[in-house]
Amino acid sequence: MGVGGGGGRAARALRLLLLFVLALAAVEYLFGSILDASPIKTYLYQPIYNATLPTLRSGEKIVPAWPKRVPTIDDLTQSPDMKNFTNKTDPIVNNNITQSQSANMTKAIMLENSTSLIVTKIMDGIRNQSTPENVDTRKNETELPMCFDELPGDYGPVPVNKTEVELDVVEKLYPEVQPGGMFTPPNCSARHKVAIIIPFRDRQQHLAIFLRHMHQFLMLQELEYGIFVVEQDGNTEFNRAKLMNVGFMESQKLKAGGWQCFIFHDIDLLPLDLRNMYSCPRQPRHMSASIDKFNFKLPYEDIFGGVSAMTLEQFTKVNGFSNKYWGWGGEDDDMAYRLKKVGYHIARYKMSIARYAMLDHKKSAANPKRYQLLSQTSKVFQKDGLSTLRYQIVKVTLNHLYTHIVANIDEPS
Repeated sequence: MGVGGGGGRAARALRLLLLFVLALAAVEYLFGSILDASPIKTYLYQPIYNATLPTLRSGEKIVPAWPKRVPTIDDLTQSPDMKNFTNKTDPIVNNNITQSQSANMTKAIMLENSTSLIVTKIMDGIRNQSTPENVDTRKNETELPMCFDELPGDYGPVPVNKTEVELDVVEKLYPEVQPGGMFTPPNCSARHKVAIIIPFRDRQQHLAIFLRHMHQFLMLQELEYGIFVVEQDGNTEFNRAKLMNVGFMESQKLKAGGWQCFIFHDIDLLPLDLRNMYSCPRQPRHMSASIDKFNFKLPYEDIFGGVSAMTLEQFTKVNGFSNKYWGWGGEDDDMAYRLKKVGYHIARYKMSIARYAMLDHKKSAANPKRYQLLSQTSKVFQKDGLSTLRYQIVKVTLNHLYTHIVANIDEPS
């Protein structure tokens, strides 16, 4: 009897357990959208890939692999270490965030650093609850195929037209470009979202030639991009690096979610090969390694001037460019030092691809303090850059082929 009773109880217990599991499965089936994080899903479904690790390729192709996600400007400015990142306010604000969501977000940021995927997921979830006014809702990107991963085989050298042209004439070209020089491929979902940042002063004729060449070049590469011309107001010495910091900050405010990749571009350089992809690889890239004025030879190994590409993560990790280089020269070498100091190395395409034509211009007077400043870079870069950037916006104009940002960057007296 004891044995039989024990067996009966065991059988009843097994039946109850089975009924309980079936009941859970039924609830999961009926209310799966509500119980999206239930224990059943945790144990029964395995992710296709480990979301905590970057997905890397075994070898780099012509178009370098792009990280699936880099932190947005929102992620970085919420970090306790970056509270003084800027004195500007991002105009893209979601007013639907509840106190509970805000508390959860703060707790997550305290537990993880500013580049963690947990913070990224929280910020993306909050941002997706509303549609900012400047988001293009004409197409659902999920319905479009991805743009090409490798450039077509017939892509290669392209001609360059240095003939002078009026800006008003160029502004009538490229009707597919949206106001502010913004472009999104109409038939595919872009793999790269790129902000082209151009420091500018008194180069109106160069601007027209640049825009005529670059829009066609960038559209052929199927990029989502915006062109931002940052003009220095006033008569003080030109500060290329500080203008690029301003361009970085202001361009982020003009795109929902921010840009992933930044190309810092001199206005007198025009790329000569479509295989020179305007994207950001896993290491900072010096784009303009081979310039006609220098007989298509690299002037020196650590050069990083002319045209350079950095991801949001790379650029913010080194605190952006220095703000102290008034006059010509030194700021690009300073950036190269910063990148090496935090463990990056400079990547380049081979010289036959990284070819540029330079427009004629008068050379500026060299900055006599550049060598003294360079000797201090490794010691002061964390306290000189984005974290100490101060400027005033004079005006922002969304022209057809570019966004024109005029800024007063004079140091306070």
